[in-house]
Amino acid sequence: MCYAKHVIFIFLLIGSLAVNGTSRSLVESPNILPHPLRVGEKLTYNISVKKMPAAQRTDWIVKEESMNGETVYHVQSKMKTRAFFRLYSFERQEETYLNPTTLSPVRFRNQLRDRKYRATVAIDFREGEAAYEKVSRPKPKSPQKREAKVLEIPTGTQDELSMLYFLRSKQLAVGKTYFFPIIAKGKVQKVTLTVERREKVKNKKLGTVTTLVLRTSTGDRFWFTDDERRLLVKAATKKGRWTANATLADIEFTN
Repeated sequence: MCYAKHVIFIFLLIGSLAVNGTSRSLVESPNILPHPLRVGEKLTYNISVKKMPAAQRTDWIVKEESMNGETVYHVQSKMKTRAFFRLYSFERQEETYLNPTTLSPVRFRNQLRDRKYRATVAIDFREGEAAYEKVSRPKPKSPQKREAKVLEIPTGTQDELSMLYFLRSKQLAVGKTYFFPIIAKGKVQKVTLTVERREKVKNKKLGTVTTLVLRTSTGDRFWFTDDERRLLVKAATKKGRWTANATLADIEFTN
């Protein structure tokens, strides 16, 4: 059951990524107007490995609220392994607070439970820097480890949850390669992705939709609807011999 762990990579675009000379900054690319995000939007994904149900993930734009004197979107995400993967227990709860105009994060929190391992990551974004803290415990009786530092960040730096909404907000051209910065694994990295093609995809909730297929330099692929909603309907990542797939299973609006 070791391949069960690959479900945690299904929405991460990071890896050993290189920016080539033809790449363009996604931060500087035009936004879709009006932007496609709606308060109350709740998206549920089924994640499978070798066609076996492995996990479920829900992303929810909970509400609009005020933080440090500015209006933000409060976004939550929860992912948990399903009953079949009981021998590999994994759960992750993330939340990010986004500026609704720039879709840049203001604050990020991640609580992770990976079998006996526990970790909490907190990132507070400021102008040109981000305060990063990670508190972890490998086993219940192990001593607690704490890592705290201040990272220098370029404009438009994303966190692991906000990046999905950032991608949805941008105009993308087929055949073009883009990059943008993200904080992951305690450091600033660059995500590189290419818009490969348009492709028709059948989805039980949406029917047949036209999508833009995005490929990262590590080979992972993401299918976003090529319309005003820019919904992520499908994702696939390959680790060794195993491929994990995520499929949009439900859409609801709570507001």
